[in-house]
Amino acid sequence: ELDCECLLLATGRTANVEGMGLEEGGVDFHPTRGVLVNDLAQSRSNPNVYAVGDCVANVPRLTHVSGEMAKVAVQNSLFGGSWKLSSLVIPAVMYTEPEYGSVTTISVDEGGNVVPRTSDGGDTDEYRADLTHNDRAILDGTDSGCFVKVRCRGGTAEVVGCDVLSSRAGEMINEVTLAMKNGIGLDGIGRNVHSYPTLGEGVMGCGLQYVNSRWETM
Repeated sequence: ELDCECLLLATGRTANVEGMGLEEGGVDFHPTRGVLVNDLAQSRSNPNVYAVGDCVANVPRLTHVSGEMAKVAVQNSLFGGSWKLSSLVIPAVMYTEPEYGSVTTISVDEGGNVVPRTSDGGDTDEYRADLTHNDRAILDGTDSGCFVKVRCRGGTAEVVGCDVLSSRAGEMINEVTLAMKNGIGLDGIGRNVHSYPTLGEGVMGCGLQYVNSRWETM
């Protein structure tokens, strides 16, 4: 049970793409989700048109995603690039108290079209570090109920997802997105020296769990 004074429901947003003449330009779109694009940020139906940001269907509607998609569109449309939206590893943060941070990606189908994301895919192993005994969290008075959870592809160190509930979760999640983007396994995070005392040690704690789980018994 949760006692509170009010309940706020975030119902989401819809793309404002009707009445813009997209039909005349041969640009296919969904009336609420937005413009349908491929992995290069091109319109599926008219590759001479690029779309970015909240008007695009099936992508996270976040300010930093819009900015990164703009870079993709500029590189691919003006400089002959082949930068793919599916290569983006995206942090998402809810600025509550405590903050909640997670990681997501953009999914494409076999034809290279951006489609709704469903899950991390396949079996996963989960490693959790509670911040109850994290000295920085204790000093800040933010240790109660906070944690870091990292998900790896089953039986491997490949990081496929993460959830952080903590003050400064928005800063903590960036370490995980960097690892996912550059193929650094959870063991690499665990073996990376972290400053003490910091909340980021919670991320390291998940890595150490992975390392320790593979110790040979004496």
